[in-house]
Amino acid sequence: MPGNPQLLHLATVTDSFREFIAMVCVKGPETGNCYIEEAVLTTVDYSTDVFANLKFIQDDHLAEDLYDFLNNKGLLDITRRLNEVIAQGNISWLLDD
Repeated sequence: MPGNPQLLHLATVTDSFREFIAMVCVKGPETGNCYIEEAVLTTVDYSTDVFANLKFIQDDHLAEDLYDFLNNKGLLDITRRLNEVIAQGNISWLLDD
């Protein structure tokens, strides 16, 4: 994710005026956890809150629909997405401590 090396972007889905982002945490205490969140416009310091530009999806049906859509398209396949990133040579964030 731009400006946030703790999260690996898996997919973005738009719905009219909203944008939803699927990501996996690759550094820090949340490593390995996957998230689908709504993007919001804010400017913040990611060192204090890695999810600052994201909003929890309150509607369980919407969250389930997004998960089903992303999963059926194979966009939540972390191994596949990580291999794509490695193939692009964009792994500097993985090598940093």
